[in-house]
Amino acid sequence: MSQRFPRYTISPRVLILPAGRYPGQDIMPLKAANNADYMGKNASIAFLIRNPRGWGDGGGDDGSLPPACRSTASLQPTDPPIFEITNVLINETATQLALWGKLGIALMELPKRWGKDAVYEGGKKEILCTNHNFGDFGATTEIQRVRWHPGSTNDSHLLVLTSENSFRLYECELGDAPSLVKCWKVGRAPSSSPSKIPDFTSLGETAVDFDFATPTLKKPEIFTDKSINEIKETIDWNQIEWPILVLRGNGEVLIVRGNVLSENYENPVVLGSLSMYPSTDDNYGIDSCSIMCLQTTPPIVVIAMCTGKIYHAILLREISNDDDDDRKTWSQYGSNYSLHTPDDALYVYECVELELGLLFTDDDKKYNCPIHLHCDKGNKSRYFCSHNAGIHMVSVPMVSQLEEFVNDNTGNYLPSLLNQSILQYLFSTRTKHTNVDEATPILGFGLLQEPCVLIALLHTGVVIDLSVIDLYYLPKIEQLEPVINITRKVNKEPFDTYIKKLLRREVSQPITKIGSRSMSLSESLELLYHATNIFRTQHFVRHDKVREEISKKVRALKALKSHLLKELDTLMETKKELRYTAEHLAERYEDINDKQKELARRAEEVLRLVNYKEPSMTAIERAEAEELKKMDMKIHDMKIRLEQLKKKSTQQIVHANGTESDEKRKQIVFSHSQEEATKENLGQMAKNIKNLVDQVKQIKAEISLSYISKQ
Repeated sequence: MSQRFPRYTISPRVLILPAGRYPGQDIMPLKAANNADYMGKNASIAFLIRNPRGWGDGGGDDGSLPPACRSTASLQPTDPPIFEITNVLINETATQLALWGKLGIALMELPKRWGKDAVYEGGKKEILCTNHNFGDFGATTEIQRVRWHPGSTNDSHLLVLTSENSFRLYECELGDAPSLVKCWKVGRAPSSSPSKIPDFTSLGETAVDFDFATPTLKKPEIFTDKSINEIKETIDWNQIEWPILVLRGNGEVLIVRGNVLSENYENPVVLGSLSMYPSTDDNYGIDSCSIMCLQTTPPIVVIAMCTGKIYHAILLREISNDDDDDRKTWSQYGSNYSLHTPDDALYVYECVELELGLLFTDDDKKYNCPIHLHCDKGNKSRYFCSHNAGIHMVSVPMVSQLEEFVNDNTGNYLPSLLNQSILQYLFSTRTKHTNVDEATPILGFGLLQEPCVLIALLHTGVVIDLSVIDLYYLPKIEQLEPVINITRKVNKEPFDTYIKKLLRREVSQPITKIGSRSMSLSESLELLYHATNIFRTQHFVRHDKVREEISKKVRALKALKSHLLKELDTLMETKKELRYTAEHLAERYEDINDKQKELARRAEEVLRLVNYKEPSMTAIERAEAEELKKMDMKIHDMKIRLEQLKKKSTQQIVHANGTESDEKRKQIVFSHSQEEATKENLGQMAKNIKNLVDQVKQIKAEISLSYISKQ
């Protein structure tokens, strides 16, 4: 019996290396977010952190960990799960880590990062992390697939597919326990009674995998007559939905529509199964194992079979003449089993077949195993396949063709089916001589971007890395100005693109990692002959051609260099002449500038003299001067009256002081009428003084304004 091995997924900026076993150590699933890797020991469910730059150091000959991986930090969960963990999945923001197996899910909160190299908690060796376990799935229910929802605004929604043909959506807020938000079915639940034979699970009607398609608008007809800017202003987050493609084991594909993240309690609509064109008798295989959707417009759906076949299909709206009355909706509470008839269909445009092992011929019985699909976030035109026989890379030219089709405004461009997808066998872990019961899976897979480096954990415990070079990815180079030559046709193709085309080969020779099992001499000779033949027919011939082309290019560049050196000498002489002319012009410019400044100064002086010799005062100015004289006389009178008032005020103060001294000698008693008369007189005098002061201030202000206007 073959041993069960973990499955794994990949997220953007995340390196995934699950499950392996090194000599003398128990290693649980391992995963990297940004610059950190996670490795857990079976005993304590701990996760070790290391920098992925150390992978290049390489491990020991005995398969031991590389030196950079031996000094690591450890993340210890507060409540280790009791179920077996087979997968790790980190969210986009690298704040939470989902640990899941067939029987349950554990959610661990990752600590903060700071200090040198942005390590966790400044570089602690052991860090205790809060985790939450939730395993309310029943004794007979198993977890098929877990993915973080890409449309979650706070990156905290986890979507779970179970063997009961049901989805569970959990909200996993930081600091809180996960809560079940929604639950809906995508098919009948399998029967637990052994008397019902055959069970539909054996017929392949159980959902085995799902993926999110390109996001769409919930009601696109509302925005038909609006521009892009108007749509951006009026669009609401609740109007965006992420369709979910669900794959069954028999090859049928369902689609789930509806915004599952909305706060209402409406379950999404399950549509399916999708029609697949052109139609086939076997419905494109009955042993489907994995599905992936490339985020293009329209979406490209990749469906993998255990036989090694991979179908590429485009998800488009189906043209149907069926009446709306014939469309039915399947209800999980009803007795009838029916699904809503979908409006979409899958149009399969090509099929590629993986080589699951080396040295197999057409007459040999092929090896079958599950295939896991991994997208490349840095390059949508390719994806990777990991399986028990190694790793493949698939380049999909249709992605770039669809982008050109969408951006084409003329409507004349159509994608071509002549450019088929290209397979590259990167790693091989099996040959036809490997025992069928011998498990040789790829335990871990991950990608580091810029540059793209593939890291894999083999079944032998060896970690290998490989720089991924896609010879079939031709970047689009746009020239700013067209190159026109009437004498001959100019080759606008870059030389590196031309070399990549020459290096293309139909068959690739993978890196063989068969393991420590001893091979017979005939098997080794056959493997050596196979590799030698591929190198002779596919590598050396092309390399000789490339060497000749590079030699021609070098000779042409040397001749061009000699010509350019001569041109450079001529340009240097011209530069000296231009510099001398520029210096002469600069001197002339300085002289002219000085003369211009002198003329400007003289013109200003002339204008000043002209203004100075004009008549001193006009008739209006003389009238205003008379008014100012009259105001001056009034001010003089006011000053005299003000001085008199000041003297009178002084006398009153002296009189008041004398009165106070007299009061000390004798007490003078005023009657009520005398007191009132005195108060009235004093109040009237104060008002008169205040009015006189205000008049003086007003006259001064008028005199100042008149004098300013005269100036």
